[in-house]
Amino acid sequence: MERNEIKTGFRFVAFDLDGTICNTLSDIASSLNRALDALGFSTYSDDGVSGLIGRSIVWMCQHAVPEDRPEAWTDVRDGFLADYAEHLCDTTVPYPEMPELLHALKHRGVTLAVVTNKPDPHAKKMIRTLFPEGDLFARVQGQCADYPVKPDPAMLDVVREELGFSREETLYLGDMDVDLQFAKNAGLRCVGCGWGYRGEAFLKEAGAAHVISHPLELLEIIDTL
Repeated sequence: MERNEIKTGFRFVAFDLDGTICNTLSDIASSLNRALDALGFSTYSDDGVSGLIGRSIVWMCQHAVPEDRPEAWTDVRDGFLADYAEHLCDTTVPYPEMPELLHALKHRGVTLAVVTNKPDPHAKKMIRTLFPEGDLFARVQGQCADYPVKPDPAMLDVVREELGFSREETLYLGDMDVDLQFAKNAGLRCVGCGWGYRGEAFLKEAGAAHVISHPLELLEIIDTL
């Protein structure tokens, strides 16, 4: 097959970032815990933080503070953002097989993007650091003031439309129920990532039509979706 020959009906694949492309949990937990500890609040295990990830930094910080100090979430947010900007790739790496999947899709001529609730500067810095080749993703779009957070579809709609793809040509991959709803709200088909922060059983219970257990499995099923 010649390079850039499209083998699948999907010409555009958009990815969530945390728990989908990269295992970011330890670095997020460390930064959140340092922000909480600086204010004298209790910290969380990695498993505890995993339940706070996915909906937005605001949501995470609002649910991380003590019940009797709800107003302190802004201080936690500010501490987290400053700390995480310096430590977001201390231990974070792509999941096994993820680089191979991305390059295989790119070789097939599929356009790739990242669309995530992670703050836009963090998302872009992480992708630049972990994928320094620079041309793997056509767009990296994180949360910013221009768009509401997932599951509102606006961010995904804009990226898809600006890159020139129809809904029928687009597939979204994510590891959480909010990702399933995000894709549904955008009128897209979605594949759940069973290696992420919620797991295969959770995703199926949340209504995922397709869940894969490792990244390269996508290449085995993409033409049947």
